[in-house]
Amino acid sequence: MISRTSLNHKLKSLKTQHRYEILAYAVIVGVSIFMRLFQLSERAMHHDESLHAFYSWQLAQGNGLTHNPMMHGPLQMELTAGLFFLFGDSDFTARLIYGIAGSVLILIPLIFRQWLGREGALISSLLLCISPSLLYFSRFARNDILMAVFTFAIIMLVWDYLQKGSSKSMYWISGLMALSFCTKESAFLITGLIGFYCLAIYLRQIWQQLFPLIDLRTESYPSIYKKFMKGISDSIQPGIAITKIPRSASLALFLIAITLPQWAASIGIFQHTLLLDWTNLTLLGEVGRVGMPVGGGKVIGVLTTSMLISLSAYIGYKWCWRIWWRSALIFYSIWVTAYTTFFTNISAGIPSGIWQSLGYWIVQQGEARGDQPLFYYLIIAPIYEYLPLITSIFAVIFYLRRRSKFGIYLVYWCISTFVVYTLASEKMPWLLVNITLPMIVLSGRFIGDLVNAVDWSKVLQLDQIFLFLIGPLAMIAFSVVVLTLPDFKPDIAMLIPIAVVAFLVYLCFLVLRRSKPETIQSSLALLFIGSALFLSILTVRTSIKASFNNGDIPVEMMVYTQTSPDIKLTMKSIDHIAHQMGATQQPYITIDQTSGFTWPWTWYLRNYETVDYPIFSSDNSPTTTHSEIILVHSRNKEASDKAFSRDFHSSIRVPHRWWFPEHTYRDLTIAKLASQVVSIKYWQTITRYWLFREGVAENIGSEDAYLYAKEGHPDINFVTEKIRHGP
Repeated sequence: MISRTSLNHKLKSLKTQHRYEILAYAVIVGVSIFMRLFQLSERAMHHDESLHAFYSWQLAQGNGLTHNPMMHGPLQMELTAGLFFLFGDSDFTARLIYGIAGSVLILIPLIFRQWLGREGALISSLLLCISPSLLYFSRFARNDILMAVFTFAIIMLVWDYLQKGSSKSMYWISGLMALSFCTKESAFLITGLIGFYCLAIYLRQIWQQLFPLIDLRTESYPSIYKKFMKGISDSIQPGIAITKIPRSASLALFLIAITLPQWAASIGIFQHTLLLDWTNLTLLGEVGRVGMPVGGGKVIGVLTTSMLISLSAYIGYKWCWRIWWRSALIFYSIWVTAYTTFFTNISAGIPSGIWQSLGYWIVQQGEARGDQPLFYYLIIAPIYEYLPLITSIFAVIFYLRRRSKFGIYLVYWCISTFVVYTLASEKMPWLLVNITLPMIVLSGRFIGDLVNAVDWSKVLQLDQIFLFLIGPLAMIAFSVVVLTLPDFKPDIAMLIPIAVVAFLVYLCFLVLRRSKPETIQSSLALLFIGSALFLSILTVRTSIKASFNNGDIPVEMMVYTQTSPDIKLTMKSIDHIAHQMGATQQPYITIDQTSGFTWPWTWYLRNYETVDYPIFSSDNSPTTTHSEIILVHSRNKEASDKAFSRDFHSSIRVPHRWWFPEHTYRDLTIAKLASQVVSIKYWQTITRYWLFREGVAENIGSEDAYLYAKEGHPDINFVTEKIRHGP
């Protein structure tokens, strides 16, 4: 029996723990907000960012918004337009909603600490805070970080429903699903992955029920299959009502009933098959409004959508009408409001949202934008997300061996996401956000379990301190030896750092062998925690370098076809000229729109009324003698020099956009890696890039413009060439 004194002491201890826990979250969130908002406007606007910002600005100016699937869902622009209306339009406010979303993401583990564990939730929040890719794209005007917030919450709510069966979870899932479908088409992937998991769990339950009745040694496969299908038939024979089927099947039906109309355009994948090719119908047009049906295809589109809406309602009625109609009301209230931009373009918004949002990206799959190799994420993930990547590998083994249900659920989310995005034709740095998120959550839960496994009362013993430090020491020793070794016979040189690490591992083995059997688990956990802590410190360094030091410099793989900082310097010069001319007059500006050079200038020059965007060519350039400033694509320079020679004395080369030298990894093969793995020079190159981003600056690719300006234009201290070749 517990005494009152003892009980009071425990309650006091719990209150103290709770107080410290809340303080820890407050510190993490505070740091997160600072890291996501500090110098938010310093980096030049990326091409995609400027598109999102400009159309948000137009909406804020009262010019409306029409959904364009090229920019994904309309939600991000509607939210940004709201911020423009409240706080004014600037690079800072254009990125603000994403910084806020990145900070909200960090609080989600706290909400679901029941499943992640107290330690696991706190560690997950910390890892989300310092993640290089999540930090970078929380400071980037693209919708991927918004999707991360919605995805994380949906994944956790799905598990919550599977365990508790609460209808409240269904309503929250409906709202978050609607927001995700209004944000980006990856919502289809999330829905599909969750649906597949629920189906797999349901089939596993059926198999477990039948397994005692099946003799695998004597029965044939057709007989087993027949029994299995009969088991499925028997399970749904009483009906698909929520009270008569397992929660896994119930959730799968719920997802189908809510989102089925959103999949209408998927019929377009059969357009060029024997099923529809003979009809000559166009369900997914490839010109004009890409992804929309054309001609007779419109009739098929309307019929398909209507049929799916009816089927959705029928399934909802048979399943649970009360939950379905409420969930559908939540989902489609949000969806219709977003796609019609608050009911201002109903006739265009609804067809575009229900068909073109998916249809466009089905058509685009053949484009394989980015044209990255299959192993792309296996290259970029170790550069930035090495901590969750390494930890996830151990976590997968750990939870599969332990058969932890929630652990396996996180493992499924992690592996399935990686596989889907690897197999997808489009691979981009910002899609790393989707892969990083499940790895971090899985890692947080795993490290949390390790923290609980450590006997912290003995952690100050000499052998335990050694185990805590052995991982960092091995990594430091390997890097130092590799970087300082002279370049001599490769097959001998690489033996030296390997021997140093092997010696440290051997010492670690000796310490573990001396440990008592009951302390082995604690010792191994402490060994891993020490290594993870060291890697987390390196992760902070990587995050700072990627987001602040090199935010618009493509020595980072995440900096993808980025607007050069010289464009922003040029814009400051234009503003200086405009200021000198006074409020009553603006400089005439001409921007060559070759190769999409319109962007980001359309955003930067949004308040200038005397701007035109003609199409130049290599044969001739428009005569624009009225212009004080002209920006021409490099391929049109020769013709422009002739056209502008009388009015402009000279031109200045301005790198417009630049990119990481992708040839450094595109041609990698297993054979090449095998031949170079013993080369000390190869390891030095990798280590120098991984730690210092050295060895790529001089090979940065670029697409340049030429600036023609009349007298009075101030000198611009361009920085791109200094970055390439040094001061």
